[in-house]
Amino acid sequence: MKLAVIGFTGRGAELASKLVEAFCVAGDSCTGYTGKRVGMEEQKGLCMVTGSLSDWTRQQFEEMDGLIFVGAAGIAVRLIAPYLKDKLTDPAVVVVDEAGRFAISLLSGHVGGANHLAEWTAGILGAVPVVTTASDVRGRHAIDVWAKEHHLTITDRKLAKEVAAALLDGETVGYFSEYPLELPDATGYQENKVNRRNVWVTCHVKPDFWTGFPQERMPAVSKVTDDDQCEPQFLRLVPKSLILGIGCRKQTPGEAIEFAVQEALRQANLDVQAVAAIASIDLKKEETGLLQLSEKLAVPFMTYTSSELEAVQGEFSESGFVRQVTEVGNVCERSALLCAGKDARLLVKKQVYPGVTVAVAETAFYG
Repeated sequence: MKLAVIGFTGRGAELASKLVEAFCVAGDSCTGYTGKRVGMEEQKGLCMVTGSLSDWTRQQFEEMDGLIFVGAAGIAVRLIAPYLKDKLTDPAVVVVDEAGRFAISLLSGHVGGANHLAEWTAGILGAVPVVTTASDVRGRHAIDVWAKEHHLTITDRKLAKEVAAALLDGETVGYFSEYPLELPDATGYQENKVNRRNVWVTCHVKPDFWTGFPQERMPAVSKVTDDDQCEPQFLRLVPKSLILGIGCRKQTPGEAIEFAVQEALRQANLDVQAVAAIASIDLKKEETGLLQLSEKLAVPFMTYTSSELEAVQGEFSESGFVRQVTEVGNVCERSALLCAGKDARLLVKKQVYPGVTVAVAETAFYG
């Protein structure tokens, strides 16, 4: 975790120095700062903020995972307010009073990790951690924290809030997973039983397309009265578990490659958010369309030699023309499986589009 700590007074600088030392010993990257007039930066191993505190805060928001202010909470609030953007991307912010009595989780308690940082800070200083998020106060499971811990993408943030609120209100929430992931706290969840609201760990888009879903997967679920019916809601948590294997003709336009990928995923009911990487043969490592797709999806583009692809075990859709050009009879299926690693499986066999072939492999995802 990349951390920044700032103290605004002499006592604050002492506490900041203590925190920096402890975090660095624990293996984190942590830099300490003081305000211009504190005058203790050298002896405490801290850096003096030479510009405005507002500019300093903006830079830390862009670069750090967590900020710790040693001083009044009001100062911290005023400094961070202009730079708040999103609970999924804002850094953790913790405030410590200059007496070192309390460590307050101020911002990004769950996803950003401020609750954990506040507890850690309190442990170093012998302070009391102050955490105000409802699920923590009531000792309940936080779905957004669990999703982050297991590298799952939350597909509907509004529904995620509704699920969290439902659990706090004592409602039962259905839980389904295509992967061997167990909830750390099963309180309030009912596995493999459809409820009004449900959590579904999946690489698929629609539950009624997934053959592994229970037969009673889409019943009407009672709201308040028997005659007030609604369809069950599914909060999809999507793992990065899919590898796109792609073959293409030289200089195939990026739009054509993207269309082929979208169609292959759509027909297989697979979510593009589950794509972890793109794979192909090394002859395509400079292919503009593939590089563009890699950048657009923000995933790595992996390439392999023909001998590496030829060594992949399995039954594949062979092409004499492809073998003549690349020395291997199939690029998309073999590269997808090779990139997906041990115990991977081929979800989508070679799909042929104008100038492009696409296959999809699934990694052995364990979160």
